[in-house]
Amino acid sequence: MTDTTRLHAARLHADGSWAMFAAEKHLGTDAEPAWEEEAGPDGTVLLSGRVTGPRAVWALDQFARDFHLHLNPAGDQRPQFDVSQPGRVVLVWRYGGVWVELWHPETAVDAPEGAEPADSAPVPSVAVQATPIPKPAGPARSLISRASDRLPFTRRHKETNPA
Repeated sequence: MTDTTRLHAARLHADGSWAMFAAEKHLGTDAEPAWEEEAGPDGTVLLSGRVTGPRAVWALDQFARDFHLHLNPAGDQRPQFDVSQPGRVVLVWRYGGVWVELWHPETAVDAPEGAEPADSAPVPSVAVQATPIPKPAGPARSLISRASDRLPFTRRHKETNPA
């Protein structure tokens, strides 16, 4: 198998895995990798994908922890973080003789998630504002006015010892 064929197969596998992960985590296009083909330090083919977007840090972390890549046991290697590259957080694995890496810069920060700020609080309609709250018709009744047959309340009088 030629390097071009292996690289194409690895790219299809990486794209498919990331797309399945993004659909599962409802990412949409928040963090899509931008793929480049490079030569590794040992001269082998390397497929490098920079994860970009407002949730890139979270997406790469979740991909590493929660997503199961389907790999061939003969020669492929499970994903692991590579700490040897300064300035990058890199997740690397081997597929079909091609090294595949997903990374983001160490300085990347996810955009804060939260409620979007509202211009003003919603105002209730005029009909809701004008409706008076009804008052009870008579004096309030006690909910526990007497003991029931099923759950009798007993009053125990303190007994004194005749001693």
